[in-house]
Amino acid sequence: MTDLSLRARIAAHVSRVQRALTDSAEATTWLADHADLAPADRRYEFWGRSTPQGERGRQQLLAWHPERELAFRWRLDDVDTTVTLAFEPDVDHGTTLTLTQTDLPGMDELMAPTGRRDGRHSMHTFWPLAIANLAEHVEGRPLTPRADFGPDRKPEIRISIDIDDAADRVFDSLIQPKIIERWFGWEALVEPRVGGRIQLGVDGKIFEFEPGKRLSAADDEGSIVRWELAESDGHTHLTFVQSGYRNDELDNAAQHEAGWLAALAELKRMHELGDSWTPLTTEFGGESSAEGDVDDLPGDGEAGGRSR
Repeated sequence: MTDLSLRARIAAHVSRVQRALTDSAEATTWLADHADLAPADRRYEFWGRSTPQGERGRQQLLAWHPERELAFRWRLDDVDTTVTLAFEPDVDHGTTLTLTQTDLPGMDELMAPTGRRDGRHSMHTFWPLAIANLAEHVEGRPLTPRADFGPDRKPEIRISIDIDDAADRVFDSLIQPKIIERWFGWEALVEPRVGGRIQLGVDGKIFEFEPGKRLSAADDEGSIVRWELAESDGHTHLTFVQSGYRNDELDNAAQHEAGWLAALAELKRMHELGDSWTPLTTEFGGESSAEGDVDDLPGDGEAGGRSR
């Protein structure tokens, strides 16, 4: 097992970020369908279709320090993981948010999973999307849709977003490998023509290619990805579709949907923020802060939980 460690720089005051992290009504905007967040009363729960394994009662608050961090236990795949969210002032009145989560699958298991993919396996996609929506929420920008982790979700992934930029510029960001790497986070291969090879969502060949409007590709195993762009008044409506998941692969579709949503949120930010854009979340190494001691919750004398 390993730990996930993410860091994000958010363009909002630390008090604003802290409020969004601990207010139930705000959390239902950016995090989950339902939330009961009251750290001072030792409550921190969120649940619903947009939460991995989203039954109520899977989280338990472990530590709460209003000026710097909170920690909670999240039971996934019958394993207790510990999530720590630390927040501190950044330059220009912004906030640095650091998230760690313990007891997650290592790279070997991520690349060749043997169990469910809608629990611990999905944290590497769920949290970047959640943090992107947290940032959009406190920065006053439109939010990205949340992923559907419901047990009866559709096998197809279908996402639509609006980007405040011209369609030809957005299309370039789908076919130029150096630009793709900026928002997608991985190297991509694209030969921009019908019959050209592509490694972006699928490792296959392009069968539709219309600059500024359409890009479709398929692999040999039945997976198909489609990008469709429509421009209006300098804005682009982008629709992404990925099909080919079987009805017994809904958990896999859900965790991939979260990953695509997080990537598209970054694509949108890159185009709309221009020269001020940097990738919102970065994964970093080192020992998770959740492995060290976190002070007990203040209370009436009985020991609170420790984040370990």
